[in-house]
Amino acid sequence: FQRMLVVKSFREDFLQLAVRNFVRAELGVSYIVSPPFDLAGCFKDSQKTTPLIFILSSGADPTDALLKLAKDHGYEDRLHFISLGQGQGEKAEKLIKLGRETGDWVCLQNCHLAASWMSALERIQEQQDPNSTDDMYRLWLTSMPSPIFPVPVLQSGIKITNEPPKGLRANLNRTFQDIEPEVYEGCSKPREYKKLLFALAFFHAAILERRKFGPIGWNVPYEWMDSDFQVSR
Repeated sequence: FQRMLVVKSFREDFLQLAVRNFVRAELGVSYIVSPPFDLAGCFKDSQKTTPLIFILSSGADPTDALLKLAKDHGYEDRLHFISLGQGQGEKAEKLIKLGRETGDWVCLQNCHLAASWMSALERIQEQQDPNSTDDMYRLWLTSMPSPIFPVPVLQSGIKITNEPPKGLRANLNRTFQDIEPEVYEGCSKPREYKKLLFALAFFHAAILERRKFGPIGWNVPYEWMDSDFQVSR
């Protein structure tokens, strides 16, 4: 700890690294590594009246994970997406009503862009009737951290965040964990495919790491996410 004080006094730019090393030495490596993204576990803990809220962060996109979860439960055709914005509030309200009646899943994306409709979302959640709601119904919400998001909805929901890993090794591990075995082994030329895939994953990790340096890393900022890797693959 005394060494950290010296680092803070003379090289404050190294303070974050010193704190990470201190936490790892005193508490263990598990306290400095983000836990794995367990969307299936969050779904098991949820109920039909409990919204599941994705707290978005740069470099992380939960869409693919949600689509995979829907596929695992046979809900590919019963998962409805709507991106909130101007004029989308009425459509979202009808979709929620339909989902409660049929048991479909509804995902409202980018809630932080629909400030004027957030009060309506709070009202809809407060007035929901569990007795008239199908047991399989789920409401998924995605939003950047924002003060306009209704506090009662946030408090009653399950909060999920998928922060991008820190460091090249962590990024590579997360990327390969997200690749399905049948995709990894399914190419007719496995040796060439795996070499190209590793090169792409390494490039993807390098881009995510360089963003932290701002204009020193890249002249033009770009929200590089997992979806970009999937498209490139």
